[in-house]
Amino acid sequence: MKRQRPARTRLAVLDVLVDMTALNTPSRERGIGRYVTHLCRALAARDTWSEFAASGHQLRIAGLTRHRGPVLGAVDESLQFAGDPRIRVGTWQYQRHKLERRMFLGSLARRVGPRLLHLPDPPGTPIDMRQPRIVTCHDLIPLVLAKQYLAPVPGARTLQWLRDYARYRTARRVIAISEATRRDLIEHVGVLPERIDVVHSGVDHQRFSADSLEGERDQVTLRLGFEAPFLLCLGASDARKNLPLLVRAFGQSGVARELVLVIAGPISARQRARLLEAVRVSQVEGRVLILGYIDDALLVALYRQCLAYVFPSSYEGFGLPILEAMACGAATLTSRLSSLAEVAGDAALTLPSLDQDVLADGIARIASDSALRAVLRKRGLEHVKAFTWERCARQTLACYARALAEDAP
Repeated sequence: MKRQRPARTRLAVLDVLVDMTALNTPSRERGIGRYVTHLCRALAARDTWSEFAASGHQLRIAGLTRHRGPVLGAVDESLQFAGDPRIRVGTWQYQRHKLERRMFLGSLARRVGPRLLHLPDPPGTPIDMRQPRIVTCHDLIPLVLAKQYLAPVPGARTLQWLRDYARYRTARRVIAISEATRRDLIEHVGVLPERIDVVHSGVDHQRFSADSLEGERDQVTLRLGFEAPFLLCLGASDARKNLPLLVRAFGQSGVARELVLVIAGPISARQRARLLEAVRVSQVEGRVLILGYIDDALLVALYRQCLAYVFPSSYEGFGLPILEAMACGAATLTSRLSSLAEVAGDAALTLPSLDQDVLADGIARIASDSALRAVLRKRGLEHVKAFTWERCARQTLACYARALAEDAP
């Protein structure tokens, strides 16, 4: 008697499959991780939105939780996937993971069979591009800032351009997280303007709020080791974050006698050495504290307890930290470069350039003018209300609908 094979479990046809595999990488702790997590959670609540319910058609959306293997178990229809904790996320493993995503994700997605694949993390763009897809562009940093971010070898920028061409020019639509990123896509990659939808990211207003916890100030004082008022800067060791410049401007501003500059974020050993040299040259020893990586609980407390938040970046695809700082009630200083003026609006003290003199004057102004800080705090708390993940999800759904309409006869 011939043995029968068990019937295969088959998913109902999906309208959209969202790649959530960035949550299996170090990106889960970065801006992309927040974007994927909060967007998907907001998409999961789409049945409560009257404008889509009135259309008579609810899009069937699910998340892809791994980049290879069988279809069974690879799809999360709840969109609540938070990453596989068993997957190591060191540097070498991350490079291998990105390579495997490029090689295998396209095949797995085609076997799942959605009408549309959404790639929120562009480095995961698969080699197999037959699946119609939308890609979210967070920035074009390696291409725009090639001298700082690419290896100094012939053809490096051309190779990066080819990567970006493959990611964005061949997508059905592109989601740009800011108007500035949209302009970069048009100028540097040649994406047609009508193929780009600008969708701002949101802020987790439950986590980032101005409501201080009992004893929070004492906890911050204990963690920092001093009681003096402080300026806060959250930044990695990227050249565009301009941390040595910040230290020099802090020294020049004349406020170091009363204030401490606290720098938080993943700082490499090389960048730490440069910062310490800037501290020495600027003669602000003992007035600059380099914390390195911190968890979100301490970050929120620092936002709420700082005298002001300073973000002297020269290029950002969006600039989420300034919105998170505003949501916590921090008066904010930043530049008008790239997307920052767009995101900050009139709710921050924005500088026309990052010349050291200009930055030093801005630091002195925000540190000494309590009335200005009060105005910025009030404006910031109001301004940030518009940036929600619900709005981000609604606009993303509209992008899905436009892309899927191209399938219609």
